[in-house]
Amino acid sequence: MKGTLIIGAILLAAIIISGFFIPIQLSAPPDVRTIVDHTNQEYVSPPCFNDAELSNYLQESYLGEAQQLDYKAESECTTNSLVEEDVTLNIALLKMLGLVGSKWSGSLWEKQ
Repeated sequence: MKGTLIIGAILLAAIIISGFFIPIQLSAPPDVRTIVDHTNQEYVSPPCFNDAELSNYLQESYLGEAQQLDYKAESECTTNSLVEEDVTLNIALLKMLGLVGSKWSGSLWEKQ
C-alpha cells in the first residue's frame, strides 16, 4: 500500500514537471473579436486591421462567426495573431482556466 502511494506520487510529480517542458500551440477562442469583410468573404484580426486590404462592407464580429460563414483569414498577419505558439502545457492549462491572461485577453480583442 505504501509503495503504491509512493509510486503514484512520483508519477504525479513527473507529469507536473514534464508539463513545464512540453510546448503546445494555443488557438484563439471563438469569442475573440474580428472584423469581417462580407464582400471579400474574409476576416481580419484587430492588430492587422490597418494593413489589411478590405472593402467598405465591414462588420465587427467574433472569430467563431467568421469561421461559421467559412470566411478565410485576410492575411498571414491575421493567421499568426490568432495563434500563440510555444506555450508550455501547464501554462496553457492555466490560460484556458482563466487564471493567467492569454494573448487575447486585452481590450483590443474584446468586442465593443
